[in-house]
Amino acid sequence: LLSRGLGARRMATMATRICEPGGAGMMFPMGGDFEANLHWFPRGIMYAAGMVYFFLGISIVADIFMSSIEQVTSRRRRRLIDGGRGGFRTEKLWNETVATLTLMALGSSAPEIFLAIIDTVKKRFHFGTLGPSTIVGSAAFNLLVIVAVCILVIPSDEVRVISNLPAFYITAAFSMAAYLWMAFIILGVSKDIVEIWEAALTFLLLPVLVYVSWKVDTGALDGVLTRLGIIDADKEEASSASEAGFFCFEKQDLRIAGSPEKQDVEIDVVLRREGGAPPALVGAARCRFRTEAMRAVPGYDYQETEGIIEFAPGEAWQRIQLHLPPKAWRGSDVDFLLILEDAEGGPGFDPDDDGGDESAILTVVLGAHGPRPGLVQKNVDALFGLDALALGGSQWVEQLRNCRYVNGSAEEQQDASPKDWLMHIIAFPWKALFALLPPTCLGGGWLCFVASLLGIALLTAGVSDLAELFGCVLDVPDIITAITFVALGTSMPDLFASISAAKDDPTADASIVNVTGSNSVNVFLGLGVPWTMAAVFWQVQGRTPEWEQMYPEVAARISGAAFVVEGGDLGFSVIAFCFVCMLALLLLHLRRRWLRAELGGPTVAKHASAGGIAGVLVGLGGSCRVPGFATAGGSAIGAADTRAWKDAKSVKGNSYSARSPGQDFDFVGVGGQQVGLGGTTQRTCSALYCGFIYKIFLGNP
Repeated sequence: LLSRGLGARRMATMATRICEPGGAGMMFPMGGDFEANLHWFPRGIMYAAGMVYFFLGISIVADIFMSSIEQVTSRRRRRLIDGGRGGFRTEKLWNETVATLTLMALGSSAPEIFLAIIDTVKKRFHFGTLGPSTIVGSAAFNLLVIVAVCILVIPSDEVRVISNLPAFYITAAFSMAAYLWMAFIILGVSKDIVEIWEAALTFLLLPVLVYVSWKVDTGALDGVLTRLGIIDADKEEASSASEAGFFCFEKQDLRIAGSPEKQDVEIDVVLRREGGAPPALVGAARCRFRTEAMRAVPGYDYQETEGIIEFAPGEAWQRIQLHLPPKAWRGSDVDFLLILEDAEGGPGFDPDDDGGDESAILTVVLGAHGPRPGLVQKNVDALFGLDALALGGSQWVEQLRNCRYVNGSAEEQQDASPKDWLMHIIAFPWKALFALLPPTCLGGGWLCFVASLLGIALLTAGVSDLAELFGCVLDVPDIITAITFVALGTSMPDLFASISAAKDDPTADASIVNVTGSNSVNVFLGLGVPWTMAAVFWQVQGRTPEWEQMYPEVAARISGAAFVVEGGDLGFSVIAFCFVCMLALLLLHLRRRWLRAELGGPTVAKHASAGGIAGVLVGLGGSCRVPGFATAGGSAIGAADTRAWKDAKSVKGNSYSARSPGQDFDFVGVGGQQVGLGGTTQRTCSALYCGFIYKIFLGNP
């Protein structure tokens, strides 16, 4: 715990508080001294409403950000097999596991990561509790609340099982290790100091997680996982032969000569068995088909199409029709893919063909034609793609036009409910602003990726100021604002996404594995980046009079300057979280062992397990320590520790008065227990909420 008097000493050396006259943040307050002199109650409501509105904006731009990530990670390439003797294989540029733990995790964790970075910069590279506490609070919400809700939303006659157990165990182990490492560097060998190697290693643990997960995904660690009992040793390899046959194309490449006229091309899809025997269909068999862009541009080089083809018993082939619009010229060959997937009814896909055992892929190449373009036109087309630029421009105009409609289009607006209209009116400023972001089709999605990431950073800066203002006017310390209001706001989009994934996906991977992976990335990036920045800054900057006044104990121990994290309370919260994290993961393990599923199941079992996980969250809230706040049962607050409590006898605006530690002011807390001043320094969140409600209704701390 912070030593007595440290809070008062820091208050004398740090700048004016953000909610006081003369205080300032990165974006707020905008009303100057006039706003600072308003009564605390309307200001608290205003800042709380502002946080909610900025969270709404973050959720909107985060959806755009995730769309750009999907565009980036969907790109494919063709790879030669055995020097061309084995044909081509079309594969995604991004490994699915790598994409999930890097770009996808960044998309879901970006607000928390930016909040930690911004908090460090705002504090002039001193330690701030808002960022790290939001990360801990968000992790608790993700693991406990989101998982508990996902257990409940599955109907009682359905279950969802984690199919990729290795990924779950790896990400769960790294999420535990991440927070234990966080506690170690705060409370361990360099107590209260984060050295450069500790901060840098925190960041470098992310590539380690990605590498280990990638090796597991490729099967390189199957022997280790088998010995650990994570995968079955006697798991049978899937047979490449199928009695019902394979959906496939007659060939894996199709070249079509370019033409200025419209073309309709028919593609044969055949159902065959190895050796040429007729397929043994018992009933109808079907699969989905769709087109996917490579270098060709949809709408300019070909028309996008998708649908279902169905084979009746005895049928051996079907046809898909492709439409190629008229095109005056094409400067170079372009290509797109026709993909078969989601087979039903018995047949599958040949693992030896392009697409493997999950799909069948036909590469359609459209030849160049027309007059030879000029040098400038040819180079611009090669670098950017003239058709892609035209498509991007049309989509940009369309999204600017559609942002004015409820639910995104004139057709959808006709069926909009009053609730839809209300949400549209509230969110319209954000929709109009983010309609200016470039569409995902430009630059392979990277332009939209960078622009939306900057948008998230900008809104997070606003949230940081509003959260600090909210805590300042209501006398709530940053650690509580972070682990409650801010963590809840940043995690709500993840909650809705996980609920949707739990209902719609056949497995529990998207709703549980993504939670454990996101918690790991929160620490590795959300703390690794800002703490490395701060550690390097103080190593280069050296001692300053302000630093020596703020950290006299540390200054007496070391010769230079360092990034100081006096983390007694944060360290305790992290250790408490690790404990409840183990309990929650144990409960999921028991559900898999006894119910054979992580989500859903019988009504009594799923309510009991969800209640158990929620109970763990309540236990975490009751055990967290808050500097400067009293617990039930006569525990105490020292006025020198914090300015969070106003003197009951002289409350005037934002003025504070110091009182001696022995002076008592008691009031009755939850359950008739007494909360007072003077005595020990055991602190919990429960007492804080008592004081918070007391202040709201009585105006005194």
